[in-house]
Amino acid sequence: MISELKEWIEDGITIRKTNNGYQVFTIPTQHFDIKELDELTPERFKTEVEKQTQVREWEAELFKDLFN
Repeated sequence: MISELKEWIEDGITIRKTNNGYQVFTIPTQHFDIKELDELTPERFKTEVEKQTQVREWEAELFKDLFN
């Protein structure tokens, strides 16, 4: 299992228990919430990285519009 997640967690991972499940943090994904630990799959990490990529693109567009 860990070997399947290696590319997503090789720079470190933090998992914190919350009232609603867990909060996960990695550099590529930033923070995201899960209900159960079995949600930590390569597909979930890929989805969270894609979300962060989209957020960065939106932020870049907003800053571009703001300062131009």
